[in-house]
Amino acid sequence: MTHRFGIFGHPISHSLSPRMHTASFRALGIQAEYTAFDVLPEALAERLDACRAEGFTGLNLTLPHKSAALALMTRIDPIAQLAGAINVVRFDADGCAGFNTDITGFLASLQEDCGITPEGRRVLVLGCGGAGRAVALACAKSGAEVITLANRSAEKAERLAQDLARVPNLRSRISTATDWCAASRDADLVVHCTSAGLHAGDVSPLAPEAFRPGQVLYDVVYTATVTPTICAARAAGATTANGLGMLLHQGAHAFKIWTGLDADIHAMRDALVERQGG
Repeated sequence: MTHRFGIFGHPISHSLSPRMHTASFRALGIQAEYTAFDVLPEALAERLDACRAEGFTGLNLTLPHKSAALALMTRIDPIAQLAGAINVVRFDADGCAGFNTDITGFLASLQEDCGITPEGRRVLVLGCGGAGRAVALACAKSGAEVITLANRSAEKAERLAQDLARVPNLRSRISTATDWCAASRDADLVVHCTSAGLHAGDVSPLAPEAFRPGQVLYDVVYTATVTPTICAARAAGATTANGLGMLLHQGAHAFKIWTGLDADIHAMRDALVERQGG
């Protein structure tokens, strides 16, 4: 029997997720195919229904579908409900179950790639969309001292701040665009969660003056080894990591949700590194 999986979302992710999951399927001797789909937002419900009818086991969702999928699930995992975003769908006998593996993926990568956790740290989250919400909630649940939220749209930052207010003993605040530089320099950990860096010609939303030695920049963008924001941070002497580790660990968690088996994370990592050219 061949199991079927797929990904809906941004075309940039289509070259990485299929390689990663296919490598784990092969390493574990599982017959499976993983297909990338270009799905317009208005067609999301129809394509979900079609995949379920065609016998798919599960899907990954990336931008712009993570939040919209919430209303289309039969069941939603509590973490996904809290995050307000779904990046993993499992098709069950009675419908669609939605999960969010970005939170665990980020924390695992931060520990592995940067050697730190958010506990006791001052954190700046730049970008309060789906990825930013997951990162902020991960930091809150892991004992961050204070979380500063920065977003071009104040409404998103305010909504996330309201959600963070439910976490005991956590301080959160909102930084306006004119204060981003100072907020970044004050932080121990800066997490860049905007789309800057996904496309050629993108520039960093933070200049080198926004960084300093002794702090960590984690950029969730994973399509480039060195993003514009990483360049800016390195120029100021900060430690940096891109989002490839987050992609890896969230993918391994998704694999477990779909199959009940531990992914071959070494095979997945090798496939990602090979795709990025080492």
